[in-house]
Amino acid sequence: MNVNELMSREARVVRIGDRLDAVARVLWDHDCGAVPVVDDRGAVVGVVTDRDVCMAAYTQGRALGEIPVDASMARAVRTCRPEDAAAAAMATMQEHQVHRLPVVDGKGALVGMLSTNDLVRAVASRPAAIDTGAVVKTLARIGAPRNATAPAVEAAAKRASAAKTAAVDNVAIVPASTPKPAAPAAAKEKPKGKGRKA
Repeated sequence: MNVNELMSREARVVRIGDRLDAVARVLWDHDCGAVPVVDDRGAVVGVVTDRDVCMAAYTQGRALGEIPVDASMARAVRTCRPEDAAAAAMATMQEHQVHRLPVVDGKGALVGMLSTNDLVRAVASRPAAIDTGAVVKTLARIGAPRNATAPAVEAAAKRASAAKTAAVDNVAIVPASTPKPAAPAAAKEKPKGKGRKA
């Protein structure tokens, strides 16, 4: 299985010259956790996560509309290509402990996003098409403390993989029962029935 078969194609972006209020709007309107940042040519030059937005507001003590995107974005962006094998993309996620990878074409332009949620959905819907153990290992590596030893992570991943493999036939996707908090007064109302994308 390759990245093209797994990725979300409707990735939203912000521009390098935008402010963090634009990022917050995309995060809210599209129910996602990260937004790629593109330059004037459409090439990915950074990523801003919901955590980045929160930490920038907290540490700088300014309104989001006053904080430039380029002051808060991650510049060391790990990407993958649509034709990459899923295993290669998961290896990148594990090595750099990232939940999402922008998917780019040969010119660096965004064509989609690959998230751990995409991997988990693939395991639930097509368990024979993707290595369940590799997905569990990816989640374990991403979630491990940055100073964790590799053997401890490997052992945890093997235990989790065995448990997940046994339970994968009983997976049911159930909508969350807790309602989402109301949008801030300045935010427009979201269309109903949309789930988290990445």
